[in-house]
Amino acid sequence: KAICGPATPKRDRLKLTEAELRALIPALAENQTALAIKLLLATCTRINELLTAQWVNVDLERAEWTIPTSKTSSKPFIIPLVPEAIIWFETLKRLSCGSPWVLPGRDRRKPISVAAVAAAIDRLCSQTGIRRFTPHDLRSTARSHLAALSVPVTVAERCLNHTLGGIVAVYDQHDYLDERRKALNTWADFLSHCESGREWLPGNVVPIRKTVSD
Repeated sequence: KAICGPATPKRDRLKLTEAELRALIPALAENQTALAIKLLLATCTRINELLTAQWVNVDLERAEWTIPTSKTSSKPFIIPLVPEAIIWFETLKRLSCGSPWVLPGRDRRKPISVAAVAAAIDRLCSQTGIRRFTPHDLRSTARSHLAALSVPVTVAERCLNHTLGGIVAVYDQHDYLDERRKALNTWADFLSHCESGREWLPGNVVPIRKTVSD
């Protein structure tokens, strides 16, 4: 503290409200960074996982995107792709012009930067008047709304590829792929209502029951 001064207070994660999502999503065009923002919301992934995604790990026929082992994951993680996400990936495939990266930069040899996505978000916030948020805030937004959509805690945590922790992580080896697919489909349906301006009613929510394993 004597040398550097007091530590910068840790910033709280921000959850975009339904009203903010209804302002944000219709403003997203079909360009590269806008599609990246849509995918971050719909798949609940980390920004670096999306920016480093390669087409070899995206199987549109099986509706699956596999994230290889990384600093944040000790084993590959399969993300089930909802129909909307498949369409966005197909558009990005055309825009990538043969690059191995899902989101290539201008020279096609490396992906776009976090700064490029952050700059697009800043423009959207100025355009729509919603609060400033970061790419990572889209994960907390998704997680919070999954809870509001009656998705069980275990399923919602696995949607974000969070470890379950403790004794649960030791004994529960179920990957929750089917449960996560249902949860993400419900989440995508909610986002679709936000985009179209349709009202989302409590009756739209389909309870997702946790599979109990021996």
